Amino acid sequence: MDASRFRFSLAEKVHELLEDYEIISSNLYTALIPRYFNVRTLRQNVEAAVIATSFGLSSIDYAKKRYCSSDSIEAEIEESNEIGEYGGYINAYKAAKKHILNMISKGSEENLSLPSNGVLGARLVLERLLYSFFSAHLLYSLGHRYEAHAVSRLILEQIAWAHTAYQLETVEDIKKIVTTKTISKLKKTQPAVGKLYGFLSKKTHIDYKSHFEFIRVENGRNVMRHTQNEFYEYAEIILHLADLYGIVWEVSQREYLKELESVEINDDGYSIKENRPFLNIMNEHLRRIESAVNK
Repeated sequence: MDASRFRFSLAEKVHELLEDYEIISSNLYTALIPRYFNVRTLRQNVEAAVIATSFGLSSIDYAKKRYCSSDSIEAEIEESNEIGEYGGYINAYKAAKKHILNMISKGSEENLSLPSNGVLGARLVLERLLYSFFSAHLLYSLGHRYEAHAVSRLILEQIAWAHTAYQLETVEDIKKIVTTKTISKLKKTQPAVGKLYGFLSKKTHIDYKSHFEFIRVENGRNVMRHTQNEFYEYAEIILHLADLYGIVWEVSQREYLKELESVEINDDGYSIKENRPFLNIMNEHLRRIESAVNK
């Protein structure tokens, strides 16, 4: 394996880890491991290594037997396997990612003509958004609400850009695209885009009214909340963006796809399918998070 391919593979592994992980920590050291349901061996071994290193012990096996209670590990694993509000959000993100990857994978194997500049530009922009989704997800999972909303707004703007660009032929016309105007164009076929963009913009440019979302007065003292665990809100945004992604992907790349599941092509251009499969997936994930919140 050459160096560049190794670095790419390593980066992919890091992304996978940060998408869903467990924390194993002592007072001195912290380790992150992927969250594998019902897998105990890795967790036990890493916890023993962290404890042995923290206490200066030479034997990891001794640390495991002396300090790593199997009952406590079982309880922690069982707790981490419960869905809950946070777990529900993680699952919603994974569903969004799966939907995006499914869209990208549906290319036709037929020998078709080369795409126009606009269609190619739209494809390039949409394909790289997979990593923007990851960036927003990481910030959401850490509770960094406003920073994550800023990345989500970038995603929405890029989706809208692709929706405008695919209809253009020349590079000169593509260069003239004004991103804010593309939001208005996308809103004509999908009115909910306007409301979503307004919300994300409001949370990106934090006005004075928003200060009360993270500042509290407790016992006569000002207290600042550095994170917000609004996981239903985060899931709703990630899922909605993934749905929009699928719609624009199919519209812009339709000549190169084997099948369409989100849109129908007609004489007026296209219409969005009201019974598209991802809607049911969205609603089910949001229902589960709502149930967890109301427990």
